[in-house]
Amino acid sequence: MSTARLDLDDVRRRVPTLSLIDDRTIREETARLTADAPDYFWRVPASVSDYHHPICREERGLWVHTLMLSTVIDRLADSYVGQGKLEAADVDLAHAAAILHDQRKNGSAENPQHSATQDHELRMADVAYESDLPDRVGDAIKSHMGPWYDGPAPASPLADLVHTADMIASTETITPAVAAPIPEELSQFDLRAADLG
Repeated sequence: MSTARLDLDDVRRRVPTLSLIDDRTIREETARLTADAPDYFWRVPASVSDYHHPICREERGLWVHTLMLSTVIDRLADSYVGQGKLEAADVDLAHAAAILHDQRKNGSAENPQHSATQDHELRMADVAYESDLPDRVGDAIKSHMGPWYDGPAPASPLADLVHTADMIASTETITPAVAAPIPEELSQFDLRAADLG
């Protein structure tokens, strides 16, 4: 199995939360990396166990989870900025990390696993570190699982925001909305659209 590079316009359609990234360089680099996401990223469940919201346990659930996470980031970021924990520009980095965080969840494109790999956060962090994104994005991706999963603990407010938002977006009983417009491939889900613009 290989990865077919998506057209950047298709990436923007599939991930409407890219528009929440104000910095053009960060937005375009995040879109470029997403264009190279393994094909499975768009098709597989976020979890094959009882973890995650029931919608996210279905086909295309990993994609849905990613969109839900961006909505939670959008909601929590104002509090982090208001408390002086983050600068407003840091919110772009949080959105980039949210979009990218699980793009290697089932491993490599060439040899994907049936479910999450134990090091998926490190695999995707390495991709981010090798890109033109600031290393802080890779740091946030690397610690998004947190110490509860034998991963590194978030070491900065940015990483803490991504980790906390991921925990919320992964909760079985919480159903975050997703940024409008909802991609047509996800229309079979009972998703609530949010106008985050």
